[in-house]
Amino acid sequence: MERTNPVPLREEVLLTLNTKFPAMKRLFGIKKIGIFGSVARGDERAESDIDIEVEFEEGSDNYRNFIGLSYYLDDLFKRRVDLVTTRVLSNYLGADAGAAIATANRDSVYISMILDEMGFLLQKRKAGGFREFSRDDTGRRAVARSLEIIGDASSRLSGEFRDRHPHIPWKELEGMKSRLFHSYFGTDWNLVWSILETDIPGVEPAIRKIRVGR
Repeated sequence: MERTNPVPLREEVLLTLNTKFPAMKRLFGIKKIGIFGSVARGDERAESDIDIEVEFEEGSDNYRNFIGLSYYLDDLFKRRVDLVTTRVLSNYLGADAGAAIATANRDSVYISMILDEMGFLLQKRKAGGFREFSRDDTGRRAVARSLEIIGDASSRLSGEFRDRHPHIPWKELEGMKSRLFHSYFGTDWNLVWSILETDIPGVEPAIRKIRVGR
């Protein structure tokens, strides 16, 4: 979407979603759609995705409609869209997640995601040493995915939240997605193991103490 006026991105996105709602309902069977994250808060960066929450009509809740809507929104906004179903957000926000569509504060979602994945990684660390880890392809893939989720969630926390907790190495956590894994050159699993052995146990208690809302 070309931004040729001073209208805030949040208002622009909401207006576009409202205008295109009938078409999206017809094409993909959506029931509700709204925004969350940095665009909803108004503190997005130039490289920020647009976080969009969707609920589908009964009978339309399938992968084809989900991926079709995702690409449709990418093309509509000329910017990457991170599409999430209300059902997924409900795992972190409880049964009232649908009513929270387009609210400003989702930092609690990202902190919960980070802590969930760190809990999994701590359990993996207890399961054995590096030798066992290096031979477990399925386990290594699961660990890699957890680290990517931690990195992605860290990058989506609001600047205000991160600034309130400068003792947490947010940039290092963010790099678990953007810097650690390489499509062409493979992964240094020794580095990954050092994260499980040292970094996660070191930072997890501090993040747990600042869990949003506690």
